Amino acid sequence: MALPLSSPGPVALDLGFTQIRWYGLMTAIACLTAFYLAEKVLKERDENFSYEEFSNFALVGIITGLIGARAWFVILNFSYFWENPLESFQIWLGGQSIQGAIVGAALGTWLYYKAFQEKKYPGTYSLQLASIALVTPIGQAIGRWGNFFNEEAFGSVTTMPWGLYISHTGQYHHPTFLYEMIWNLLVFFFLRKFHLKLSNIQCVGAYISLYSLGRFLIEPIRTDSLYIGPIKAATLIAILGIISGLGLALQPCLKKIKSV
Repeated sequence: MALPLSSPGPVALDLGFTQIRWYGLMTAIACLTAFYLAEKVLKERDENFSYEEFSNFALVGIITGLIGARAWFVILNFSYFWENPLESFQIWLGGQSIQGAIVGAALGTWLYYKAFQEKKYPGTYSLQLASIALVTPIGQAIGRWGNFFNEEAFGSVTTMPWGLYISHTGQYHHPTFLYEMIWNLLVFFFLRKFHLKLSNIQCVGAYISLYSLGRFLIEPIRTDSLYIGPIKAATLIAILGIISGLGLALQPCLKKIKSV
């Protein structure tokens, strides 16, 4: 028999004139936690770099990451949002893609670096991006609880004792949000332990490949997947993430092989 694991509802606090939703609250906590830890990581990797400059870089990453996360979800549900355009902006109801967030943050920070930092701090893009990548998993782990409160991102029906009760199906499902949270915590602690042995580019690659591997393994049992044709979009992107991430993480080895 499944344990009574179920969401108390999406609203954390009802003030009458407005509501504070768990999804938005968990997203805010995730961003603030990652932002705080990023300072520590940056100092570990280069204690001489300006944290003020990095804080601007990281803030751009958070903002463009959130935009990318929502934009990717809207694009993959284009027909629905074409009919309901105002809902495209209602992110408190859920519907964001971490894969879109990664692309959005990488693109946004690169544009910011090229426009405002490159002349003054040349060659520091990879350092700053690595500092963000190393703390992103803990932000993802916290943010996944927003899925729990919204009763979304769950898996197929299960009889396992840790099943998650979903009210609109009346059944217990695999808590895939919880699986991803645990995986992200493992990735975070792994990177924290070994990141000083890796170059900036290797840190970015390690994060991308490890997160993508977890998503690739978990995605088959999710029931809310978005599709590109007959293929699950998240699975396809996870495969690309594993390949590209490994390419970055193994870059020194590939260079040695190429030079032989």
